[in-house]
Amino acid sequence: MALNATKPVTHDALRDDPRIDFSFLISDVSRQMRKTFDQKMMLLGLTRAQWHTLVHVLRMEAPTQTELADVLDINRSSAGGLIDQLEKSGFIKRIADANDRRVWRITATKLAQKRAEDIAGYAETLADEMFSEIPKQNLEQARQVLLTLQANMNA
Repeated sequence: MALNATKPVTHDALRDDPRIDFSFLISDVSRQMRKTFDQKMMLLGLTRAQWHTLVHVLRMEAPTQTELADVLDINRSSAGGLIDQLEKSGFIKRIADANDRRVWRITATKLAQKRAEDIAGYAETLADEMFSEIPKQNLEQARQVLLTLQANMNA
């Protein structure tokens, strides 16, 4: 049985709107950055979810599982799974909260601290490559545009 070819439905606003083009470009560049960085993190034995979690643990002061889930925009059980994986790999450890015995704090291990240097090095190299031909003034203008878009979306 042959499929009938249908002519795609198009709308000029979808084809010729620079706002839509810009939105797709933001998404494409972001995806390409993550993909490139993921390849480097695989050398450290970390998946995207793991390195993303680990970076937040390194940046935050001993977050709880709930705090980590919030910043990662995932549910507590998903955060728990990532914490389990990173703990098993020796990157993080759970320590009891000094004020609440029901709460566990997530801290980076010495291995994570050592790998933080590698992660920062990879990030710096990627940033150097990505932004090599862009003047700082243009970066600041782009940052302001993105901040405005973010504020508009949060309004």
